[in-house]
Amino acid sequence: MEGYVHEETVVNTRPLEGALVSITGSAITALTDEDGYFRIDEVLIGSRTLTIIKEGFPKYHLLNVLISEDQVNNINDGNPIVLQPITDKYLFDGGVIYYNLEDYSAAITTFQQLLDDFPESFYADDAQYYIAYINEKKFGYYSKALLEYYQLLISYPDSIWADDAQLGMGNCYYSNSEYNNAIVEYQKFIDDYPDNSFHDYAQYYISHSYRGLYDFEQAVIEFNQVIDNYPESDYVAPAQYYIGYSYYQDQNYDQAILEFQKTIDNYPASAWPGDAERLISPLAQFYIGYCHGKLAQYPEAIAAYQLVIDNYSDSTWSDGRGIPPEAQFRIGDCYRALESWPEARAVYQSVIDNYSGSTWYDGSSIPESAQNWIDWIDENYPPS
Repeated sequence: MEGYVHEETVVNTRPLEGALVSITGSAITALTDEDGYFRIDEVLIGSRTLTIIKEGFPKYHLLNVLISEDQVNNINDGNPIVLQPITDKYLFDGGVIYYNLEDYSAAITTFQQLLDDFPESFYADDAQYYIAYINEKKFGYYSKALLEYYQLLISYPDSIWADDAQLGMGNCYYSNSEYNNAIVEYQKFIDDYPDNSFHDYAQYYISHSYRGLYDFEQAVIEFNQVIDNYPESDYVAPAQYYIGYSYYQDQNYDQAILEFQKTIDNYPASAWPGDAERLISPLAQFYIGYCHGKLAQYPEAIAAYQLVIDNYSDSTWSDGRGIPPEAQFRIGDCYRALESWPEARAVYQSVIDNYSGSTWYDGSSIPESAQNWIDWIDENYPPS
């Protein structure tokens, strides 16, 4: 078996000397000479795989090389096998290909090789950003991603990715529940990159960071900043909802009811960002009922929960579970709190009849909970 190996240049190809050639079916290897020529004797007949290795070039495999008996087999019909040297563009394109194939580990390895071998490359900042982004968005390695984003900002401060890296740092701190740091990085993003279009997003997560710190008063202030400063943003309706939710978490149920009602009145058809099929209003309506229940205003709670069932029959929580089954169950709880036992029992039965497969957030069965209360009512307040 014999053949030739060349390398690609900007104008043509030329012989590649010193490439290591091996083939399955033979323990013999060969190095190409100054003409790129190689020869390996004593190869078993059949279909084989040829491999070429040379530093600075990707490993090359030629499959289905047919070795015939009693003849010298010319590889590639006597035409040279052409290898392309590893360049920064080659590595960058390779990393992108791996990324698009969702082989993220290989993508990171390839991008890192570009940074190691070609630190001054035109593509270096792009590679650095890909490494950070993959760690954050694809692997959830937030601490690692933070370091990579920071490296981009330090090494390539004028990169087109600098603003994205700054925002990414805020995201990583937020995902790690390091809310004070998240606030700092999000605010730095807003201040340092005034022309970026994601200020509303950053402000929204500044607000959530204060919620994470249980500073509900400041969270309300920050959510109002979203509404006031970015009135056309997709985050306005969610911000209004979370104003209500912040008051709910702070146990200010009267104010929470008012703010949840604003969500329904002002943004009746608004959906969650990134989830166009899921409306915000059903959750606001549910929590109006829940807050009335917390205030022992049970008739008002019943009416509010019934609106969830009547107006938002297909509504869901963020995990895909239906909201109406839980609203129906809570109506039963309200009648039970009012000691209206026949009504409570009837509502719990309707949960079993109408929502047989429904579950709580922990996966347990809502109908089973309803049956438990029916059994309790039957035992303690049997029909006369």
